[in-house]
Amino acid sequence: MNAKQIRIHSDSQLIVNQVTADFAAKDASMYAYLSTAHRLLRSFQAYEIKQIPRGENSHADALARLASAIKDKVGRKVPVEILARPSTVASEACAVRYEDTWMSHIYLYLKNGTFPEDKAHARNLRYRSARYTVINDVLYKHGYTTPYLKCLTA
Repeated sequence: MNAKQIRIHSDSQLIVNQVTADFAAKDASMYAYLSTAHRLLRSFQAYEIKQIPRGENSHADALARLASAIKDKVGRKVPVEILARPSTVASEACAVRYEDTWMSHIYLYLKNGTFPEDKAHARNLRYRSARYTVINDVLYKHGYTTPYLKCLTA
């Protein structure tokens, strides 16, 4: 087919408004389907998408009910395809940037015995690190009501 224009009628207000950029896609899967729709629509020179209100859609509903009520002699075959993976591809990796936190100096001191060059900072680090310990390369704080509190980064 070498169609240059397409007219789309949909009963889904959400889909129509997402394609026309009146609504934003909230989650990643909807965004992936929306980007696929935009990619396919770019293959046409012009397109028109229109949402059919429920009141105006009764004719299409009646036609669909009539078609499903009529039994043809041949019988119907509905092909079903089971997809092994979603039809949209999600990104597989995120760039992670590690930055020094307030825990980095305490961790390095307890793990390797590394001090800052400034004597005042080194003394402060020795004082603060007395309340922490490293177990299996994880920094923990000595808790008052629990034995250890795991230190987390954002």
